[in-house]
Amino acid sequence: MRATALAFSALTLGIAAAAIARPAAATEVISYAPLDSVLALHLRDGRVDYGAIARDRGPLRRLLAAARDARPERFTRSEQMAFWVNIYNARVLDGVARRPGLKSVLDVGKAVVVPTLGFFRERAVVAGRELSLNDIEHRILREGFHEPRLHFVLNCASASCPKLPVRALDATSLDSTLDAATAEFLANPLHNRIAPGGELQLSSIFKWYRDDFESSAGGLPAFLARHWKGARLRGNEPVRFLDYDWSLNGHW
Repeated sequence: MRATALAFSALTLGIAAAAIARPAAATEVISYAPLDSVLALHLRDGRVDYGAIARDRGPLRRLLAAARDARPERFTRSEQMAFWVNIYNARVLDGVARRPGLKSVLDVGKAVVVPTLGFFRERAVVAGRELSLNDIEHRILREGFHEPRLHFVLNCASASCPKLPVRALDATSLDSTLDAATAEFLANPLHNRIAPGGELQLSSIFKWYRDDFESSAGGLPAFLARHWKGARLRGNEPVRFLDYDWSLNGHW
């Protein structure tokens, strides 16, 4: 997930254009019950029991099979965002579970000791198109919706990622869910903190995707002031970005 932003291309524009919302009949939105069942059984305090998921990948496989022929372009805007986030998170869970013993997603395809982003480039059919996790995050969600709070509900199976949502995202409560996830991530001192001298020590997410936050709120300080509950910010604090911990966010 937390990879370098992809270059614009005709494919980028085509995928983003497919995210334009149109009203849809409620029956067209697929059921996320399989993801809910996996999360209820195997997620505790942000940690995932990948061993248990690996022993029964049936629910995730059913959800991902249904997503192959989904028509999210017919969904409302909120339904589309919920769909793509839920499928992204399900793909990540399944991608780890298919690799028993994996210690970090950066180990997938690693040559000697050099980490790679191969995990996020693996392609599968979603909504009739072959898409990687990078495609979903960068080309569909970021370029299609311009909603920076989505960064805090996408989980990359790593310790420094925002917590995996405890339930599949639901379009009817999406805005409040995004607000809560953003506030929770900012308030977690493992990811963001204010040093005694006033320096802001922030997650690298705010470095990698700074443009997303600035275009939404008029600047990174403005975004932080809006969502970092209880923080007393002047707006001109020095900033240091923390190293990202790519170790697995769970156990086998």
